[in-house]
Amino acid sequence: MLELTIGFSKNPRLNPLLDGTIKPQNIKLNFVLSHPSELFYRNLKYDEFDLSEMSISDYLIARERRDECHWQWTPLPIFFLKAFMWLHMYTNTESNINNAADLKGKRVGVPDYQMTAALWMRIVLKELYGINPQDIVWYIGRIKDVSHGVILGLDKDPPPDVTLQWLNEEQTFDAMLDSGEIDAAFGFLPHYERGIQNFISIDRYGGIPMEGNPRVRKLFPDGGRHIITEYYQRTGVVPTNHMVIVQDRILKEHPWVAMEIYKAFQRSKEVAFERAREIAASYLFFVESSFREQAHVFGNDPYPMGLMANRKMLEILARSSFSEGLTKKLARFEDIFYRTTLDT
Repeated sequence: MLELTIGFSKNPRLNPLLDGTIKPQNIKLNFVLSHPSELFYRNLKYDEFDLSEMSISDYLIARERRDECHWQWTPLPIFFLKAFMWLHMYTNTESNINNAADLKGKRVGVPDYQMTAALWMRIVLKELYGINPQDIVWYIGRIKDVSHGVILGLDKDPPPDVTLQWLNEEQTFDAMLDSGEIDAAFGFLPHYERGIQNFISIDRYGGIPMEGNPRVRKLFPDGGRHIITEYYQRTGVVPTNHMVIVQDRILKEHPWVAMEIYKAFQRSKEVAFERAREIAASYLFFVESSFREQAHVFGNDPYPMGLMANRKMLEILARSSFSEGLTKKLARFEDIFYRTTLDT
C-alpha cells in the first residue's frame, strides 16, 4: 500500500474521500486540510506534499521558474473549485463604482496579483468591458513575507507596465476601503474554514464591519450570477481556480498513481452530487427545478474533470497568463498534464 500525504482545502466534493466512502486502490491518502492561502504558501515555500491542490496560475509560473530541486510537479486534470472568490468584492461608496465596468482607473485590492481568481477577474473584465490590467492600480493584500507572488519572484520581475503595491504590516484592505485609501478589494473577510492565526498571518482582516457600513458596499448584490452567466454565454467557460499536482518523483516510480487518483476524485465528486440532492430535499421545496435551472445555463455537470471538457478554459488561462507577462512562454497543456491523463 502506497501512502501519500495530500494537501487540500475543505470542499464538499472531497468529503467522500475524506470519510473513506471512496478509496483509491492500493493508495492510502493522508489528508492535511488547510485554507488555500496557507496551502499554496506551504507548497511554494517548502514543497511539503506528495500531491496537493494547487492554483493553476501559480503552477504555470512555478513551472517556468523551477529548478532541479524545487517545484518538480506534474498536474492532473482534477478541478474541484470554481473561480468565484473575486465576486465577493467590496467597494468604497465614494468611489463611484456602480458596476464592474467602473473599476477602470481605480485602486483595487487583491490578495495576490498572480492568483488564479485575480487572473480570472482580469480576463472577465477585459472580455466584457475592455479593461486591461494596466488600467488599474493593484494593491496586494499579503505582505511580502507571505505573498505567493513574492515567492514566485513577481516583486523583482513583475508583469510589464502594471503597477503593484504590496501592503505593509499595518495596512489591511477593510480599513483602507473604509477610509477610501483604495476603491475596491476582495479576499479579506474571514471564512468559516480559516484558522484564526493562519488568517491573521496571511490574509489579514483589521476588524472593520462590512455589513451595515455606510462607507462600503458589495459590488455584486446578486453574488456575481449575472456577470458569470454573461461570461459563460459568450465563451462557454465557467472559470476554475485550482487543480491537483503530484510530485514527479512519485509518478516516475509509480506511474499508475495518476489515473488511480483521477478516478478516485471523479467518483468522490459523483457521490458528493448524490448527497447534495438528498440534502437539498431537506431545505428546498422544488429541488429538481433548482437543479434544472442551473443545468439549463451551465450544463449537467458544473464541475467537469478531464482535459476534453476543460481544454478551452485552460487555454484561456494559459493565453492570458502569457499575454499579461506572468509567464514567458505560452503553455501547451499537452506538455504539462501527465501523459496517461491526456485522453480524459
